[in-house]
Amino acid sequence: MSLKMDYSSFPRDCHTMDTLERQLICPICLEMFSKPVVILPCQHNLCRKCANDIFQVSCGPSRGTTLGSSGRFRCPSCRHEVVLDRHGVYGLQRNLLVENIIDIYKQESPLLKPECPTCEEHEDEKINIYCVTCRVPTCSLCKVFGEHQACRVAPLSDVYEQHKSELTDGIRTLVASNERIQALIAELQNTCRNVEDNCKARKQTLCEKFERMAGILEERKEIMLQRVSYEQAEKTRQLRALSEAYEARVEATSKLVNTALQASEEPQVPLFLQVGR
Repeated sequence: MSLKMDYSSFPRDCHTMDTLERQLICPICLEMFSKPVVILPCQHNLCRKCANDIFQVSCGPSRGTTLGSSGRFRCPSCRHEVVLDRHGVYGLQRNLLVENIIDIYKQESPLLKPECPTCEEHEDEKINIYCVTCRVPTCSLCKVFGEHQACRVAPLSDVYEQHKSELTDGIRTLVASNERIQALIAELQNTCRNVEDNCKARKQTLCEKFERMAGILEERKEIMLQRVSYEQAEKTRQLRALSEAYEARVEATSKLVNTALQASEEPQVPLFLQVGR
């Protein structure tokens, strides 16, 4: 299915076109999207080749260069994880709208793009080589007659491809490193959860043990209190019985004393002897 658009209504000023171009840059290769363009469920776009390169790097060497393989893919823009089917990256949906916008942009952009920059030393001479020694772009006349005669130079396209390749490799390395770090973070989080679960279980076990010990101590306390109460009651009973016996003896002794006093006061001898007997 192709999308038709009215070119006459397409914005043509340089600022708008530059803004549009930035929206059409792949976050991996930093170039304009190369078709086919795939769209992820998070609505971010990638060149399918770039997406496949990242997927192969994240899968590791065991996966090789297999184009169709299921697995998980992280969006390099938002880190949203996408579950791929058996077709792998090639099973992602193409963004035909972006592809058509790219076609329109490429048709319109030559009218708005500035010309190739020229050399400051040689007027109207385009910059077409790269000074490897000084690490600056320059023109052919600077190499033949100018300040870069003794320098080593290389074609701009070669240096561009080299730098682009190094940048792409660096991006792939960073993406792979991020994947490893994400895996490490997940492992650390899992370890933290295990530590929390283990400590929770240990706390529960300790609480149960102390509750059992508290129950045993409470039971022993009741038994000992009952024993003390029994001993108290028994000793009190014995002491009260002994006290009552002594009180009865004191009462009997008092009566005997009273009788003896009465007898001692008897004036008649026969009666005194009779009472004393």
